[in-house]
Amino acid sequence: MNLSKSTDGKLPTKRVWMAGGISILGSVIANLAVYWVGRMVVNPDPGFQPLAGPGPTIFFTVAFLLVATLVYLAINAYTTQPVRIFTIVAVIVFLVGLIPDFLLFGEGTSASMGMGVATPGAVVLLILMHIAAFAITLWAFTRWAHRR
Repeated sequence: MNLSKSTDGKLPTKRVWMAGGISILGSVIANLAVYWVGRMVVNPDPGFQPLAGPGPTIFFTVAFLLVATLVYLAINAYTTQPVRIFTIVAVIVFLVGLIPDFLLFGEGTSASMGMGVATPGAVVLLILMHIAAFAITLWAFTRWAHRR
C-alpha cells in the first residue's frame, strides 16, 4: 500500500464520500467532546438553544458537513485543482460562519433571536466547536482523501 500524499488532481466519487464520512464522524466525535467538556467548564444557560443538548450539535454538524461533501463533489467534478478551490471555499465559509457567533457577544442578541442567553463562555464553546469541525473537514478532504 502506497501512502504517499498526492494533493493535486481529481478523486473518484467513492473517495470523496469516504472523506465526507470521515469528516462527519470525526467532527461529531470532536464536537461532542468539546460540548461535554465545555458544558462542565462553562455551564451555559440551559435555555441557550445551540447548547441545550447534544442533539443540535450532532444534527448541525452532520447537516453542514453533508453540504460540504456535496460541495467537494461539485468542485472535484468541475475544476482541475479541487484541493485549492475547496480550501478557499472552506476558509471563506468558516469565516462567514463565525459572524453569527461573534454577534452573540452583543448584549441580548441571542435572547432577541429566541435562542436563550448566550454567555461569553458559551459563545467561545460554539467557536471551538466550529474550529474543530473545520480542521477535521479540511484535513479529511485535502489530506486524507488524496493519500494514495
